[in-house]
Amino acid sequence: MTGVGGFADSFALRWENARPRSRLIIGVMLVALIGLVGLTPKTLFGVQLSWPYIGLIAAVGWGRSGMAFAPMAFLLMFGFAQDASQAPWGSHGFANLLTYGLSVIVSQMADTERSPILSFILPVVTLFFGIMLVWLVASVSSGHIARVTPMLTAYFATLVVHMLIAPLFDLGIRRGVSGGAAS
Repeated sequence: MTGVGGFADSFALRWENARPRSRLIIGVMLVALIGLVGLTPKTLFGVQLSWPYIGLIAAVGWGRSGMAFAPMAFLLMFGFAQDASQAPWGSHGFANLLTYGLSVIVSQMADTERSPILSFILPVVTLFFGIMLVWLVASVSSGHIARVTPMLTAYFATLVVHMLIAPLFDLGIRRGVSGGAAS
């Protein structure tokens, strides 16, 4: 058991000392990995499993560190990759960028470091906003109201995955520090 605990402690120490660019690259690789796995069939005992919107998780996580060009470029790229298989061109990129912007605004308005309740509630609301954007675009592009049940199951899958991997999207940048100094 100490082997796993030692690895976790070592990873946490390295993560604290990692530069924002390194953290961003690790987040990009994680999104790419989960996105590639999402291209495989996902059934369990004949039941179709819902897959999380990893781009929205990245948007919420990176948005907590403030506005930056690199995360926006990657979110747009991830959105286009997602659009290539299942949606009108630009719709997921649009949802990712708007969710990122909302996450930046909400994080700047609220002091989530001092309030565990806000630290939990704000990502839940922001992810819901992102899923609703995806649902709205799906409804408009199809010409009829899209089914809500698949979107709700995708939302809950996204929320659970967010709770598990959210710290990996922390860029370690303190808000309010000139030059974006790392924490």
